[in-house]
This record gives sequence, C-alpha cells and structure tokens, in this order.
Amino acid sequence: MAPPGLEELYNEPSIHRAEWDIMKKIGWFTTARGPGSYGLFKTMMERVRSGDIDAEISFVFINRDVKGNECRRKLIEIAEENSVPVVMLPSDSFRPDLKANDMGAWRDAYGEELRERIAPYDMDLGVLAGYMLIIDPETCRRYRLINLHPALPGTYKGTWNEIVPRVAESDDSAYGATIHLCSPVLDCGAPIAFDSFPLEDLRDSLPGDELAPAIRQREVEREVPLLMEAIRMLVDEEVTIRGEELFDRNGRRLDGPADLSARVSSAVDGRQRA
Repeated sequence: MAPPGLEELYNEPSIHRAEWDIMKKIGWFTTARGPGSYGLFKTMMERVRSGDIDAEISFVFINRDVKGNECRRKLIEIAEENSVPVVMLPSDSFRPDLKANDMGAWRDAYGEELRERIAPYDMDLGVLAGYMLIIDPETCRRYRLINLHPALPGTYKGTWNEIVPRVAESDDSAYGATIHLCSPVLDCGAPIAFDSFPLEDLRDSLPGDELAPAIRQREVEREVPLLMEAIRMLVDEEVTIRGEELFDRNGRRLDGPADLSARVSSAVDGRQRA
C-alpha cells in the first residue's frame, strides 16, 4: 500500500525496476549525546529484530568517546549485544590544531578518516540519528545518507532550539519534521518524507511561555515513528531514491516527499493506548 499522500505525487516518467537500488544494509551515525539518540537506536534494533523493518544494521558510527555518558554506553551495549560493530572517531579531539585554523580543511580531513573507518562495512543507506556534526561534501557525494530535520520541508533551518521558538512566535498553523538527503549545504538536501501536525489546539489552550516546550514535546514524540516509517518505506521499496529524485514502487516519479503524517499519528495513538 502506498504511503498516505503519495497518490497525488505521481509524475509521468518512470524507471525500470532493475535500476532501483536495494537498501537493506544500514549504517547508523550518532553522537549518542542523550536519551533521544539512544531511544532512536533502541527502537530501530527492536524493529529490525522483530522483522518489522527488513534490514540489518551494518555498523554504528559514533563521533564521541564514551566519557561517562550513560546513554552512549547503553547504546554501545545494545549494539554489541546484537553483534553490530561500533566505530568510534571522537571529533572533539581529532586534529585540534587544524580545526582551530581551518574548519573546512578539518571537516574534509575528518570525513576522509571517517570513510576509511567505515570502508570495511557494507552500507546501502546511512541514517544520521542525533548526529551532531556537519557531514563533509565528499562523504555526502559518496554515500546515500538521510537525516531527520526538526522542521517541515522548505521552512526553517537550524537546530530545534533555534526553530521551535520561532514557530511558537509565528502564526504557523502546523509544525513537524522532515527526513531529507544529506547534502554539502546544511539542511538543504532533497526531502524524502515528512510528518505534519496542527498547532491550533496548543495555541488555543496554552499561555505563550508554555507554547514552545509543548510544541517541542509533541514533535519529539513523533520523531521516532517518523524515522522508522521513512526507513521502512525505503527498505520496502515503496519509495526509491535515484540521485535526488523519488520514485514509487512502479517506477513513477514523485513530485515531492511522502506525507507520513497519518502513519505517524497512528503509531503515536497506538503507543499511547498500549
């Protein structure tokens, strides 16, 4: 069954199914800074183990040392329990002299080392999940990488703590998050899927100083099902990426990202009833 919203996205040209890329081996990139990153990986492993997502995690890449971080330690434990290799390359201690003098050159050097570290592992799709580092241009070009961005397609850029207050102060009627391709320009990759939810009930029921935290809380509770549904959509070939264009399972080009809002709402409602 096509994801909600895809029926309106069909465009005429199509590609032959044999040309499609199969995305079954996933590389997981994370800074694993807090419970959100840990929760995303934990849920992903549960969905893979249950067979709900027909894929495997080839490796986990972490750009920090453990350094007493409990969420990072627990994430590594889950990976090791499931025989998933963990690759660590602390960015905060990588070539500090170069970083101080030339950030662009440092990012390129870090990216080169990253690519060397992950080269032994197969990866059809890289998922950035709580990965707090800009990916260098060459890595973006070499691999298909997706990222979760806390804003709807074509709206706000930046981090959630920059975006959410702006949304609260705006007259926007809806907010949500986007799964997009990583690109050398921050937050400018082609959108693949998104989740949108209305803000009217929050605006009507909450005072101004409580609005931004409530918006963020609602967005966070929908992030996990959005990412899981987007990954499953790609793994099951409901939507396929060719370059920066999207195609449905019959090879028809889509005019825009998949609207997964109904699926996400269903997942959230089911979790709340459980």
